[in-house]
Amino acid sequence: MKLIDFHCDTPAALFRSKGTLRVNPKLQVDIERTTVFDGYCQIAACFCPSALNNEAGFAIVKQYAAYLQSAIAAEPDAMLISSGNEMTATMESGKRAFLLATEDLRILNGDLSRVKHLRELGVRFATLVWRGVSCIGGAHNTDEGLSAFGREAVTALLESGIVPDVSHASRETLRQTAEICHAHKKPFVATHSCAFALCSHRRNLTDEEIRLIAESGGVIGVNLYPPFLRADAPATLSDITAHVRHLFRVAGTDAIVMGTDLDGVDLLPEGIKDVADLPQIVDAMQKAGFTTKEIDRLFYQNGLQFIKNHLN
Repeated sequence: MKLIDFHCDTPAALFRSKGTLRVNPKLQVDIERTTVFDGYCQIAACFCPSALNNEAGFAIVKQYAAYLQSAIAAEPDAMLISSGNEMTATMESGKRAFLLATEDLRILNGDLSRVKHLRELGVRFATLVWRGVSCIGGAHNTDEGLSAFGREAVTALLESGIVPDVSHASRETLRQTAEICHAHKKPFVATHSCAFALCSHRRNLTDEEIRLIAESGGVIGVNLYPPFLRADAPATLSDITAHVRHLFRVAGTDAIVMGTDLDGVDLLPEGIKDVADLPQIVDAMQKAGFTTKEIDRLFYQNGLQFIKNHLN
């Protein structure tokens, strides 16, 4: 069993722990626990803390990336990668692959040249917004769309080979991002979002939004944060499988991936405490009637095809 996970917040958690990536009890993701998978690739987001202003956020994101890079360099069976070819070579060699992303692009702070800097760091995915209204535009808890600078930033991302991520985006920000990506004939993604039809949290995607992402050639990562899986009571494995089934039905079975949000959440569904427990989702899907091919698509094949096709 292989896993390509499209979102975790491990870089910040690792930086705060001042520990290693090999075995780290302060994390939900470390190398030792990923060995439950035969192959593993983690898209690791460097999140701009909400308490920091844009400039301080840009500085700390660079520190997170540098610390993760040094932690990976210290591990002989891990590799920081930035392309599809590097990912397949790394996974085929048995090493754990890590690929950089950023979360909350307000760190650009009006300076498009920073997009090139992020690309030089190895960043390949960028979550546009997080909360409220920023220089990029409106997040899920607003009705605002992209700002004029935000529209320029999305175009700059596409031209630099960085995939825009609309997890956390408002309805209008998502719609405008879809228009820009359509004009450039490039995909966009939601790396860690669930289905609004099953749980009416504003962070979740409507069916129309799900289709827009899939039609662009993008993928949607299933988020494991319980408030996005169900509105009441603790979330269970059956809630995860329900969202997967709905997303498969609306987007197609080739557009859905895992986007766990590990190390970015303090609560997980019953039975899951870290990356080593994710095979329980496989068991739950088998019991729910999903085929082996569908499970492999969710955990590995869809992510593999997207990264190979779009991260050159």
